[in-house]
Amino acid sequence: MVTFTPGRTVLVTPALDPCRFDKAEVVGADMGQLDLEDGVPPALKGEARRLAIDYLRHAPRRCPMSVRINSLRTADGLRDVLAMLDSGAGPDVIVIPKVESPIEVRQLDELLGGRFPELALMAIIETPKGVSAVDDIAAATPRLRGLIFGAADLSSQLGVPLTWEPMLYARSRIAMAAIGAGLHAIDSPFFDLQNPAGLEEETRRARALGFTGKIVIHPEQVRVVHDALRPSAQMVDQARRVLAQADDGKGGIHVVSGNMIGPPLVAAARRVLASIEIEQALIPIPLRTGSGSGDT
Repeated sequence: MVTFTPGRTVLVTPALDPCRFDKAEVVGADMGQLDLEDGVPPALKGEARRLAIDYLRHAPRRCPMSVRINSLRTADGLRDVLAMLDSGAGPDVIVIPKVESPIEVRQLDELLGGRFPELALMAIIETPKGVSAVDDIAAATPRLRGLIFGAADLSSQLGVPLTWEPMLYARSRIAMAAIGAGLHAIDSPFFDLQNPAGLEEETRRARALGFTGKIVIHPEQVRVVHDALRPSAQMVDQARRVLAQADDGKGGIHVVSGNMIGPPLVAAARRVLASIEIEQALIPIPLRTGSGSGDT
């Protein structure tokens, strides 16, 4: 099991296609995700579960791997968890979909108990009830490491378009809850595979709200998201100027490039430079050759 470090990109692969299970590592995504939920037809849930467990038990991996189980309010979700417990094979992260209450997260934490002490949890917030309860969900257990926004399900339930404006309130609520609880906020997938410019724009907007990463559904989206989340050269240069002034030992308010700079902006500058250091730490070590392209 690889120690879980939340990253910028989580590449989702349906758990019915073992030949693509290592795709995240190949294309440089920060985490892979085997999907047992929406990407698997009901009649094939058992087969997908078997393939995922077999991979987790036997395949070496250097890229962190998550598994999106079915909702814990369904029989398939309980079967997913019991299969991991019975096999002793666990991912680095279990992703819980359609979370509407902190009780769901706590119950899974208790089920895992001491069997998987390093296994992290992430919760997908994708229903109106989940959005309403997001602050309590974020504080459910220390094992919870991040919140994921599920825009597609939410837009469907609300009967509104899957566009930025109708989803802005939920995005903001989820980002604020995650940041307030010290968690990572991971944004919803962008579904138009032929629109990289749209993906870049949505990622930048999500970053401005406080999101630290994004779910990706195609290998070619990985680079676009990484570029969009990276601070610009101008931002990095300004952050260095701010910290050079702030670290002069005098404290208080400074003027940098004509702007008044106080403690909040100094903290923001530190976050910019820290994000560059985190990105460098997340650069994967290539384990095999390959073009790094193809479908998920």
